[in-house]
Amino acid sequence: MEAMEAKYMVLLVDDDPTFLKTAGSVLHGHYEISIASSGREALELAGTGYVPDIILLDIDMPGMDGYETLAALRDMEDIRDVPIVFLTALSMPESELKGIELGAMDYITKPFVRELFLARVRLHLENGRRLRQHSMMEKSKYESVIDEVKFEKEAIGLSDTERKVLRLIAHGYTNREICETLHYSYDYIKRVVSVIYEKKFVCKRSELKKLLM
Repeated sequence: MEAMEAKYMVLLVDDDPTFLKTAGSVLHGHYEISIASSGREALELAGTGYVPDIILLDIDMPGMDGYETLAALRDMEDIRDVPIVFLTALSMPESELKGIELGAMDYITKPFVRELFLARVRLHLENGRRLRQHSMMEKSKYESVIDEVKFEKEAIGLSDTERKVLRLIAHGYTNREICETLHYSYDYIKRVVSVIYEKKFVCKRSELKKLLM
């Protein structure tokens, strides 16, 4: 597999196809864009292991609104620290306050000014990167103890990159943190992890970590 340069990933969540097209066109060329037309669809996407660098989330959506979606996303381990920004036509102070109290990083009202919109997205992406780096530094201080005999046994048949990824998984790193550490794209790391799963006959991270402890 050929490694690729990492690129920031943005998840747009909105039930308005016109707005998705408009916002997507503004972000296109700067970032890798994924789209969900509902809160439920965003959760399903996150459940597949997809971890964006930022989530731009509408509030006023049918079925599951932005507040409910935000709360559910914050319960997902890999998504917990991803910056979530509300992007909505609701401009009442109480709406903004509720979003901030639930853990939203910012509140951008529609319609937005293109340059300001891009600047604020970029700011939160950089802040998110710094938080991940801090998290990785903390993990490096208190890394889980790996049984090296078991590790070498389970690493038989893995490539050098797969061995590096396996070790980081054992230490509790998420796919996004592995990207930051090894300087590969998220898609590349996701493929490497899938290959490791296939070679080790497991379906999820917890099963893989049990083999190494």
